[in-house]
Formats: sequence, structure tokens, C-alpha cells
Amino acid sequence: MNILMNIIVLIFEVLYYSMFMYYAKKEGKFWRYILLFSLITIFFVFVGTSNLISYIILILMILYGLKYIVKIKISLYDMFIIFLMLAFKMFLEGVVYMGIYCFYKNNFLLTMIATLIKNGIVLLYKNKFNIIYNKLKIKWDNNNFYIRYTFIVFMFLFVIFSVIFLLIK
Repeated sequence: MNILMNIIVLIFEVLYYSMFMYYAKKEGKFWRYILLFSLITIFFVFVGTSNLISYIILILMILYGLKYIVKIKISLYDMFIIFLMLAFKMFLEGVVYMGIYCFYKNNFLLTMIATLIKNGIVLLYKNKFNIIYNKLKIKWDNNNFYIRYTFIVFMFLFVIFSVIFLLIK
């Protein structure tokens, strides 16, 4: 029963990643996004995601998968969008876990509620994702609001914290 619950959660995670990237980029075929994120999910089921380094590997696997499986052009800006997608996911999951944990202590139920909310938000705002993607792309190209520098600072902080956590272990 536990394996079935994990598979259900992973299916919803694959849908979240696929829908987010497909609706943001509006390029490629949706089934290729499903294939890409299914392969990445299967890889991380066997490897694990217990440390922060696995998230940078996830970002790189998504980038190369977009290039070779979905067959679309990628840039550093796409890495920024993937970073935003993961941050959005973690923020929503954090809000759900902190907000509902006192009522329900069942991890599977909390995870299902979080994934349904994430997927619901993506479906609800699917037309807005490409608009936001294009507006941020213009700002990225023009370097308005120092968006590139902010992204680089976040990535450096990520690397620093990853190294610190690895040294602490």
C-alpha cells in the first residue's frame, strides 16, 4: 500500500513539473515533457534527494532534458525559470505542511493536499505562465531590476549552503 501511495504522489509531481514548464515555455510537445520528468523522477527514486546537491543535479538534468528530449532551445534564463518552479513548489508545500500539520499528522494526506493545490494553481493560471515567462524574459534580456545578478547571488548562496551542509554531515 505504501508503494502505491508513493507512486500516486510521484505521478502528481511529474504532472506538476510538466505542466509548469509546458505552460511557461509554450514550446515542444506535452508528452515529451511528461517523458522527461518521468525519467528524472525514476532516476531520483533510485538515487535519492536527501541533500541540497541533488537539487542542482535536478536543475541540470531538467536543462539537458529540455534540450535533448523535449528538443527546444535552452539558455541560462531557463535555469532561472526552473529555479523559480522549484521555489514555488517548496513555498506551497511549506505553507501546506505548516498550516495543516497541526490538524492532520498523516504525511501522505499532507503531500496529496500539497500536490493537488500545486497542480490546481498551475491549471488555474496556465494562460498566465507564458505571459509571466515572456515578461521576465524581456527583463532578463534588458537586465532590468538586476534580475540576472539576483539569480546569480541566489545560486551562489545555494552552493555555499550546500557545501556547508555537506561539511556538517
